[in-house]
Amino acid sequence: MTTARLAAVLAGARPPGIYRWLSRAHPSAVRRELAAAGWAVHPLDGRALGGRLDLFDRCAEELAFPGWFGRSWDAFLDCLGDLSWLPGHGHVLLWEQYGGLARSDPKAWRQAYQVFGEAIAVRREAGAPPLYVLLRGAGPVEHPDGTAVIPTL
Repeated sequence: MTTARLAAVLAGARPPGIYRWLSRAHPSAVRRELAAAGWAVHPLDGRALGGRLDLFDRCAEELAFPGWFGRSWDAFLDCLGDLSWLPGHGHVLLWEQYGGLARSDPKAWRQAYQVFGEAIAVRREAGAPPLYVLLRGAGPVEHPDGTAVIPTL
């Protein structure tokens, strides 16, 4: 196992959510490990995200969003809350260097964090395969609204 933390995700010991992930495991090793369990890993390189449109475009590409995706927060939530076009027992969005968006566009960072959280909740309520967003690398340790620390996995 690449990391015991991933075992907690696969076993459902940690609920779907947004976590800071402190592992140094190589993304390809993470992908192999989760793929062996029937899960999908979707890498997101935060260094390429200067604002919300970059986030939309990168996620649309990595998660194969349908053609109707309209590059808005509502459409982003709709797509993340669905993902029925992707196979897998669950999905992990591995967001490397997530702090880049927080520095370049704090408003987009706050909105993205909120929408990811809403999508995770929508999926849970619908009984859809779980979605985990793992934030890795340099970035904020506090929730964008400043009320709590982002939990670690």
